[in-house]
Amino acid sequence: MKKFVLILPLLVSNFVASAPDVSVSGFGTVGIVTTDSDEFGYRADFSKSGSVFKNDFDFAESTNLGIQFDVIVSNEVDVVVQAIYRDQQEINLDSALNLAFLRYSPNTNWSFRVGRTAFDLFLLTEYRDIGYAYSWAHVPSEIYGVIPHRYLDGADVTFSQPIGEVTFSAKLFYGKNEFAVTAFSAPDAPAFRFDNIIGLALDFQSINWDIAVNHTQLKFDSQAIKPLVVGISQLDALVPNFSAIWPNAVNFIDAADLDNRKGAYTSISGQYRFEKVTIISELAKNKTDSLSIQGVKSGYLSGIYHSNAHNFFGSIAFSNSEKFNLDATGINLPALAQVPGGLEAYGASKFILNYYSINQKTMSVGWRWDFEENMSFKLQLDHTRIDKGGSTFWQPPVENDPTEGRIGRVNSLFANLSFLY
Repeated sequence: MKKFVLILPLLVSNFVASAPDVSVSGFGTVGIVTTDSDEFGYRADFSKSGSVFKNDFDFAESTNLGIQFDVIVSNEVDVVVQAIYRDQQEINLDSALNLAFLRYSPNTNWSFRVGRTAFDLFLLTEYRDIGYAYSWAHVPSEIYGVIPHRYLDGADVTFSQPIGEVTFSAKLFYGKNEFAVTAFSAPDAPAFRFDNIIGLALDFQSINWDIAVNHTQLKFDSQAIKPLVVGISQLDALVPNFSAIWPNAVNFIDAADLDNRKGAYTSISGQYRFEKVTIISELAKNKTDSLSIQGVKSGYLSGIYHSNAHNFFGSIAFSNSEKFNLDATGINLPALAQVPGGLEAYGASKFILNYYSINQKTMSVGWRWDFEENMSFKLQLDHTRIDKGGSTFWQPPVENDPTEGRIGRVNSLFANLSFLY
């Protein structure tokens, strides 16, 4: 599938040379972020290896630039290619391509796509990186920051049907993807792969409201924990009475392994548009059969007041993960310290178990001003409370032990200019 994705731009160039109905558009955001915390470094999502601490004024977390080609091949066939710069670690054709698909729509009810499509998990899936498309200065991190994966390499089929004043649509999609994921001030972000992704997205829309329900299942393709699995298995085999020092160590690390384990993401979202006010909300839960990612529940509720060229908004968001207490399993730490490599294996285990440890609530207020037809200025203030065992979304200072749970509060200020062209 990746080969097909890389060939699509060449197909587009051929179409551009021969077909007259080609449109080029783009979008971008120039943003700045600052915070008031020395302990919690802000980052936009789990793919970011940087951080924004007190007195930092950072442009990389919020700034992006995108371009999109829409090629109408016939009444039934079109091609869409979208590339985006968002401060990726490596800039190449594969990392820049956000969308690259061929669509066949034989009639108004059916649509078939193949290539790189948006990974349909969220209410704002199709435009999460297009700042001009929503009122906030940034999408809620508690939902959108947890899963940074943007696209799906595969295929989907969508059926749409008007039912009275409501339009119903159902999308079935299948494919795979990979995206950089990191935590704890890691210097780089290794690829995190999902295989055998299969999902169903249902959508109900009317003039004033829409509701979406999504359920996605996948298989993890990750060797990240294998060295630790091998290491603890060797300790169990070579160290006498290791099972008394670390009870059920092999069973524990097998349960923490991610490779070939299954995961699921379920969400319900929607919005209602009054004359002057729009209410938007998403609730989601992701669950795996691995101890490394036991489950994350998250959501937000936002209200937006519209007044001519100005939007005023407020939001409340939360994210909470289930946790496994390694220290409650009966490990004899003084004895483990006498085993060569024992404490290192213990520390690595705590690192893995806390990798997706999230427990926070954020309240936001902000303002958007559409001062031109295709340009908007946004200002937003977030107040986040990080509770026990839930700080790994925020980067720690370099000198801190990343496995230690941190609690605290942090205020983050966002200012950006979003535009279309």
